[in-house]
Amino acid sequence: MFEFIPLALTICMLEQEEAPSWIRQQTQDNLVSLEIASRKYCAEGKPDLWLVGVSHVANEAFYADIKLLLDELDVVLYESVRPDGARPPANTTPEQAVKSTKASMEFVADMGVKVAEEFGTMPESIDDIIVDSSLIDRRFSGWIDDASVDAWNRPFALQVYPEESAFGLWSYGSDGAIGGEGYAADIFVKRSVTLKDVFAEGVVETQADETVNIQAEFADMLELEFQLDSLPYEEPNWFCSDLTIGEVNKLLHQKGADTAVIDSLSGATITAKFSASLMRLVPMLDSLAGGGVVETVKLLMIELLSMDDSMELSSEMQPELMEVIIVDRNTEVLKDIAVTLEIVEGVQSIGVLYGAGHMDDFHQRLEILFDYKPTEECWFTAMSVNPSKSLLDEKEFRRMKMMLRYQMYKAKQAKEEAVKESE
Repeated sequence: MFEFIPLALTICMLEQEEAPSWIRQQTQDNLVSLEIASRKYCAEGKPDLWLVGVSHVANEAFYADIKLLLDELDVVLYESVRPDGARPPANTTPEQAVKSTKASMEFVADMGVKVAEEFGTMPESIDDIIVDSSLIDRRFSGWIDDASVDAWNRPFALQVYPEESAFGLWSYGSDGAIGGEGYAADIFVKRSVTLKDVFAEGVVETQADETVNIQAEFADMLELEFQLDSLPYEEPNWFCSDLTIGEVNKLLHQKGADTAVIDSLSGATITAKFSASLMRLVPMLDSLAGGGVVETVKLLMIELLSMDDSMELSSEMQPELMEVIIVDRNTEVLKDIAVTLEIVEGVQSIGVLYGAGHMDDFHQRLEILFDYKPTEECWFTAMSVNPSKSLLDEKEFRRMKMMLRYQMYKAKQAKEEAVKESE
């Protein structure tokens, strides 16, 4: 079995080695580009492992390159903080078996309602929910498939009540038989559904507006593609390797971090909603300015994201928050890698599809825990822009870069001073 080095020791060891860059800015042929790295890691007697850096919004060609790389791999572990109940139920204790089965059943039932209301048809089976859900979000089918088996490894039963416009899900408890008491008692969840005519005027547009999140809208505004719409999360060898929202929330509470991040993960904060409204104005501003607004926003993004200290800017006030968002979530992936190496037969290659901000920690802990070392790298272009098409001339662009770097320096300096004061 693989033994995990205690977390505190691991973090201490990470500080001793400088990790390679994962994001860079390139200038060529009158284009400024943001490039993100993917790296292959090898260790004797173990499957090849790729760390594949990804951006939530990017050019269509970027996702085509990423997909081409991942198509060659046996297992893909991807990033996505998922809802509570969206993982296979656990059976560590009888109490946990019942509790986790109920949580998974609630999740599958809620997804059944979402699918029914989206397509105007009551689900007749769990398979109906799995198949149709992927048309809403390509991740959903895998999550529902994971969660639709109870803690005793038996699939949920689904019953439709057409006269009530409702359906129910059943697990027959630890004994697998109807009825029973205690841990053997049946577990039941029922949901009512309000079916709509999806072809009625206005219905489709309203539902689409409710389900579009801030990142998809941001991609559309910048004339880019959205990650969740562009990659094949429904593939059977793709597995969500991340914490649930409840697990993230619990860790944030334990470490005294700001739990408002839970809302920001789902785009539910007032700030996120305001930002989404603001982004709707960009095309209009672009039209009024005669073009250049979209290019200017892209240029600012490329400059900011390619700065070496950009991650430090986001973590200056909340180191506890960044520990949960980066280190604790990465630990979940490393556990899944350990399980894959230990018990899954025939795996010759593993891919880890995560945001570039996670990669420094992965890079160093892969060597510490599994003796993996980088052997190959690819750089893929996430986005490009011609600076001459932006609203900034060359002098203004240099001034912008200087201001951004100065703000980064001041943020880093403030963080160092805060650390000194706390010692």
